Amino acid sequence: MFQRVKSPEFSHPVKVSVPVDGGHTNATFTGRFRVLTIDEAKPFDLMTTEGTTAYLQAIFVGWGEDYVDEDKAPVPYSDAERDQLISTPYVRMALLETYNAALLGAKRGN
Repeated sequence: MFQRVKSPEFSHPVKVSVPVDGGHTNATFTGRFRVLTIDEAKPFDLMTTEGTTAYLQAIFVGWGEDYVDEDKAPVPYSDAERDQLISTPYVRMALLETYNAALLGAKRGN
């Protein structure tokens, strides 16, 4: 059975490849996403930084307690914290990849 949901949201693990001296380290946190309809997604120009930022602000709506600060304390959700997080290039890419893969039902490769 398929159930209609007016404002669908989902949580998925976001795998972030974080640059470190001499390579990368992998980190994961749980991201919460809102599914946009085709009409809601149309206005976003993903070919620009501003358009991609606005798109991420629309789809990335929260995170789990596995997103922590330097003291390993969970970071509470706020729009300001979200905006700071999505301004980090490697996090942006991970969020977009996670959202798109989830909608397509694909698993992210290594």
